[in-house]
Amino acid sequence: MITVEQAREIIVGRITPLPAEKIALDQALGRYLAEDIVSGMDIPPWDNSAMDGYAVRVQDVPKEGVSLKISYEIPAGSLPQGPLGKGCAVKIMTGAPVPPGADAVVKREDTEEYGDSVVIRTLPRKNDHIRFSGEDIRTGDLVLEKGTLLEAPEIGVLASLRRSMVFCRQRPVVAIIATGNEVADLDEELTQGKIPSSNSLSLISRVRQLGAIPLYLGIARDTAADLRDKFARASRADLILTSGGVSMGDYDVVRDVMTEGGNSMEFWKVRMKPGRPLAFGVINNIPTIGLPGNPVSTMLSFDLFARPAILKFMGASILTLPRVRARLTEGIRGSSDRPQFVRAILKRCGDELCVSPTGPQGSGILSSMARGNCYMIVPQGSNIIEKGEYVECEIFRSSW
Repeated sequence: MITVEQAREIIVGRITPLPAEKIALDQALGRYLAEDIVSGMDIPPWDNSAMDGYAVRVQDVPKEGVSLKISYEIPAGSLPQGPLGKGCAVKIMTGAPVPPGADAVVKREDTEEYGDSVVIRTLPRKNDHIRFSGEDIRTGDLVLEKGTLLEAPEIGVLASLRRSMVFCRQRPVVAIIATGNEVADLDEELTQGKIPSSNSLSLISRVRQLGAIPLYLGIARDTAADLRDKFARASRADLILTSGGVSMGDYDVVRDVMTEGGNSMEFWKVRMKPGRPLAFGVINNIPTIGLPGNPVSTMLSFDLFARPAILKFMGASILTLPRVRARLTEGIRGSSDRPQFVRAILKRCGDELCVSPTGPQGSGILSSMARGNCYMIVPQGSNIIEKGEYVECEIFRSSW
């Protein structure tokens, strides 16, 4: 058996990022940049007002209650009509360019306007409420690095830089194959002895959440011929995922097919609980991960091994789940021979994070995943971790 870290390193090492493609900015949400973004402009492009109010010269307002003549008005989207004269103010709207000579903006609520004059009710300080040219981004700045996930803030930054098109890595096609005589898809009759193929929909959903393209090929029955047929139909995929059929049962045929002909299997079994039976190899020149069949083991193994592979295809700079330390709210028993990944609930308790198991931890108890938001990592050899001790947690739910 190899460690989780060794298995992940082997898998990721066999993955090459997909080529880049040029896409419209409004289609780039959830994609990963394939280029560094260097600014060709200052943002803001000019000094502008952060408030609706009055542009003034600080020296003209030595005390509260000073009255200044209003020279003119600058609506947003308009330009100053000239320099600000001594003893004058310019009425200005948020985002409008600050007129030459002004060195502060007084908020409208701190003034009183009378005809063509304004009374300043507060003492302004130099640079008050002025957003200066380039204070956000300067020409030549490296704004976003290659491998950055494009979410709403990044899309907004790119729009402010006038980037209507960006280079992103292509989205991988991930073939998904369930295995087993005992599983049935939702459109099949659930006869006696059959169980729903929950893994199929779980994996499809996980793949979509990452921004990749799932290609569901159905259920391969427990024969090498049926499995070979499903693999042949995955010829346009970048990655193949199977669930089940990698253990030691008489009808577990994934490993057999993975080692026949020109196929290859690089490892089988990972030192972890749950999810020990996991295979990785190449089938028909396509990287293939044989995930275990128990629902929790399938999802955990996806998060630890398939997720990093998919993200590397997409050019992501960060491949692993976010990790934090949290205080244990109740004692927990570990495993002497393997690290254990406990489904758990992470939350804030005062000034720190705390974590507690979701309940029973059997690898078939899928509801433990639905209740949880993280994997609490219990190191190998930790027979008991006491309440109040700190543990490492990997977050699998973005909405925690």
